[in-house]
Formats: sequence, C-alpha cells, structure tokens
Amino acid sequence: MADTLASATGLLAADGTAEMEWFAMGYWLIGLSFGVSALGALVGLACVVHGRRSARFRPVWLAAGAISIGGVGIWLATAVLLLGVAMPGTVLRYDAATLGVSVAVVVIAVFAGLVIAGRELRLPRLLSGGVVMGLGAGLMLYLELASADVQGSVDLSVWLVVVAAVIAVIVATACLWVFQSMQLLAARVGTIVLFAVGVAGVYYTGVAALGFTVDDAAESPAGMQLFDFVFPMFVLGSLALALPITAVLVAPDRRELAAVDPAPRPVLEPAR
Repeated sequence: MADTLASATGLLAADGTAEMEWFAMGYWLIGLSFGVSALGALVGLACVVHGRRSARFRPVWLAAGAISIGGVGIWLATAVLLLGVAMPGTVLRYDAATLGVSVAVVVIAVFAGLVIAGRELRLPRLLSGGVVMGLGAGLMLYLELASADVQGSVDLSVWLVVVAAVIAVIVATACLWVFQSMQLLAARVGTIVLFAVGVAGVYYTGVAALGFTVDDAAESPAGMQLFDFVFPMFVLGSLALALPITAVLVAPDRRELAAVDPAPRPVLEPAR
C-alpha cells in the first residue's frame, strides 16, 4: 500500500525499484524558491504600476515586468525547486536549448498577458490575460520537465501537466483581479503571496508527472547538469531585477508631478 501511494505521488520510479527524491538538496530550497518568486512578483508589479502612469514608456515597463514576473518569479523559482529532484543510481541531465526556450515562452506569455489585461479592470480582458499567462506558465513547466534525461527512460504524464496549467490560469487570473481591483497595501501583499504559493503549487503538480526508469544497459544521458544552467540564470535574474528596481526608485511619480501647479510666470510690463 505504501509503495502504491509513493508511486502515485511520483516518489518511485516507473519500475518501482528506486525512489525519486524531490528534496535531495534539502527543504531550504522551498524557502529560497518562495523568496525568489515573491521578489520577482514584487518588482514586476511595481513595473506594471509605473507602466500605467506612462503611455510613452509603457511597453518598456511591461517588458521589465514580464522579465521580473515570468523570468524570475516563475521560471527561476521553479528551476530552484527542480534542483532538488534527484534519482538514485543515475544522474539527471537537461537539454540547455529546451530550458532556454522555456524561459522565452513564459516571459513572452506574461508580457502578452499584461498587455491584454490592460490598465483598468475589464473582465473580458482580465480573463483573457490570465488565460494567456497561465497557459504560458504551463507550457514552460512542460518544457522544463521534458528537458530532463536519465540513463534509461523518462515518462511524463501529460494530464498532470494539463492540471498544472489549469492551476496556473486560475492563479494568474486571481492575481490580476486582486491587483487591478484593490489598491490597498494589504491587497498588494496578498497578491504577491498568492503568486508565490501558486507557483509552488503549479510546480509540484507538474513534477508529480515525472517518472524515471533506470536502465544500466542504456547510454549515459546527454545534456548538462541543471545547476550549471540555473546558476548563471540566477546571476542574470539578479541583474534583471536590479535594473527595474533602480528605475522604479529614480522614476518620478508622474501623478504627483501632474498634481502640482506650475509656478506662475511673472507678468512683464511693456517698457515705457
């Protein structure tokens, strides 16, 4: 019974001979992933707010927000959790090209979702934006998992990935709705927490779809170690967050500037 339950939750390989470890590097990865996801959402939403205030630079702000939310808040957070996945008796390798495509997919999807959602709360646009963002996150997760290879075979349950995509759509739509409809600080904090928890939920639902069969007679897996890809991306992600953080800090609040009456010009009397 215990073996059956473990296999159903993705803890056993498909042949039931070895356990797949989800937390091989320790449970601290959960906290790190949550922090990365929350920080990406915080910076990204700040960029979206500034994008509302500037029609001229709105595409730039939204692009920065998409990189922060999609590239850091979603992709990097799930990649950090994926570092904890290990398979005793073999090594995991990942295809760098597929991982790179997964990054691009989620960033583009988040950018498109933000553009579609618009500045104001309009239900049809909000729902459409949430669907685009959620499906993009689901496709990203599928590509992440599909990039894995072992000495043997990899099984990926598509229906669990679909469930993860549905969860991503719900989370993205809920976050957009809370962000656009509520301006209180507590609501903004709630949006960030909901986002980070949702990203973790999407990841664990998707990774449960993974199953490995180890075959000592098979060829060694091709590809690279995940850490060798994630660490440079972690550095790039930190730089990607530093730029919009700096821009947000130095950007003037245009609404406050617009509310300030310009100083009256002195009236010059004609010379006599």
